[in-house]
Amino acid sequence: MYGEIINGKSVGNYQLGCTIQELKGKISEDYTEESLANHYTINTKNIKFWISKEKNIVTQIMVFGSYNGKFKDSIGIGNTISDLRKIGIKYSKEDYIYTLPDYSGICFELEDIDDWDEYNAPIESISIF
Repeated sequence: MYGEIINGKSVGNYQLGCTIQELKGKISEDYTEESLANHYTINTKNIKFWISKEKNIVTQIMVFGSYNGKFKDSIGIGNTISDLRKIGIKYSKEDYIYTLPDYSGICFELEDIDDWDEYNAPIESISIF
C-alpha cells in the first residue's frame, strides 16, 4: 500500500476531516470498527483511523506494518532517527512519541527491538493529526 504522508492533512487518499461515511467509501479492503469513549476506530491491515464521535470526522490516521508511503518522499515505516538526521529533519521526544518541531500534525513511534538504540531503531508507526 502506498500513499504520500502529509503532516496534518492526509495519508494517500485518506484525509483528516472527512466523515466516517466518506472514509468507509474509500476503504477498499476489509476493516474492523470499534467504539471507544470519545472516538470510533477503524482498522485495516496497515492503517488505523480515529473518528471523533462528537464531530463525526477523522481526527487521526496512523500507518504501520507494510505501509510504504513516505513523508517528504524520504521517511516511512522502517526508517530511523539517523535517516531523519541525514536529511536535516529535527525531532523531539516526549515519552515514547517523537514529533517533528518544524512539521506540526505528525508524530511517530519506534519499534522495540533487541539492543535498542534510539538512532537505529526502525520507525514502527507514523501518525498524522
